[in-house]
Amino acid sequence: MALEMLQTGDYIQLHTLGWDYFNKPPVFAWILTGFIKLCGSASEFVLRLPSFIFLLMLGVCQYWIAKKYLNKQVAALSVFFMLTSADLYFYTLSNGAEIDIFYSFIVYLQAVFIFYFYEKRKYALLFVLSWSLCAVGFLTKGFPSLVFQGLTLIALCIYARSVRLIFKWQHLLGILVFFILIGIYFYAYSQNQSLKVLLINLLNESILKSAVGEESSGKLHQVFSYALVLLRVLAPWCFILLVLFMKRNYKALDNPFVKFSFLFILLNIGVYWITAAQKTRYIIMFIPFFTTIISYVYWQYEKNNTGRFNQYLKYAGLLFVLLLAGLLALPFFIDVAWWKVLGLAMVLIGFLFLFYRTRQSRIWLFITGIVLIRLIYAATGIPEKAKREYDYEGKIKAMALKNNNQQVYYWAQPNTLNLDIVVGDTLYKWKDELVKVLPGISYPVSYYFYKATGKLVKFDTILQHDKMYISNRPHLESMAIEPVDSFYDDMQNNYLIMFKAK
Repeated sequence: MALEMLQTGDYIQLHTLGWDYFNKPPVFAWILTGFIKLCGSASEFVLRLPSFIFLLMLGVCQYWIAKKYLNKQVAALSVFFMLTSADLYFYTLSNGAEIDIFYSFIVYLQAVFIFYFYEKRKYALLFVLSWSLCAVGFLTKGFPSLVFQGLTLIALCIYARSVRLIFKWQHLLGILVFFILIGIYFYAYSQNQSLKVLLINLLNESILKSAVGEESSGKLHQVFSYALVLLRVLAPWCFILLVLFMKRNYKALDNPFVKFSFLFILLNIGVYWITAAQKTRYIIMFIPFFTTIISYVYWQYEKNNTGRFNQYLKYAGLLFVLLLAGLLALPFFIDVAWWKVLGLAMVLIGFLFLFYRTRQSRIWLFITGIVLIRLIYAATGIPEKAKREYDYEGKIKAMALKNNNQQVYYWAQPNTLNLDIVVGDTLYKWKDELVKVLPGISYPVSYYFYKATGKLVKFDTILQHDKMYISNRPHLESMAIEPVDSFYDDMQNNYLIMFKAK
């Protein structure tokens, strides 16, 4: 969509394969477009770079706010706990062209500004900045930002033990700024498109992922397993919290930032917990608030029991011993050079020597060990994983070459956008003209065709003899076509065929 934005010059309406796209507003596409222009490239690296930068910015902001209410060491720990949390560090960053890290950064700032400016009693800044960020979030992902704003303001009322906050005149000012910001975009949008279609579809997108939506239908039993999802997201640092709370209860909620972090999680996590849509990228914005609590409780324990947690970490160091054993066994299972394994093993042995000889601040060495695990994974695991992943780029490059790297079109019958609002029963029935949209397509297909040819794939519903088409096999049943090339499309679970119409 960012590439099409650059080609068409239309920065208001998103397009995919030349057709209107209604599922998201355009802010993240604007960011990707800016990076493509700035770097002069649309490579995977450039497209992943914004998410990496926003993750670092999230860490910087977390340190800035946490050091004001904790101390510098605890603030730094909360940042490194966040950055090395398992799901974020080992999975999400490798899929960094997605929208979720940027959106989580906006939601985090939205919540933190509510807390920080309440503590300063600067109500104009509290409401204007939080509602401005809510507008940015709304123009990134739609209605969930309003839910976060409302629930976080409720959390603030509980924190402040007063509901009068939300009736201040500055709150009306903030709401006005929100409507002005989104109103500017929606006015520009409405000049050429139906605003009604966009807003209803954005609302349906939010309902779909809610507890009453189709995505959660029949899955509410997963609510009980959602705690395991949180453990996976916060590992290994969540286990620190479990160990410490087993030993002693702390008055963690006496600290204002820790208390607000707890209330933010408590009030907002249900939005994703109840849905049973167990997508961990949806809850990145909660991680810094969790690690604030974890790092503070750890610090309290260390302060009252000097050196004892270092002893616990000696046992946790068995993780690195097991990693060393696994690393040395690796060449017997996968094709990896012995020299690489032995070099990494020597580094790991040196780390283990230092880890077990050190008697103070072993927690920082444990963090270093997690970083070392990630580097070993990058050196050995990711290359092996890449061999087994589906090679869209190579297959599409070969397919494009058979067409002399000329323009191709994706052919199929369009889908109809569902614009009925259904929550249990139909609340609103769409009675206007049906809206046609692009059917499902594997986005690596269109992206790698662009990389191979420099031309964007276009969606077409009419076959012409002078054009080259691609389509998935189910769309081509009983069709008179002349196949030119094909390969198995792993994401669609059927063959992608390049053909000419007869």
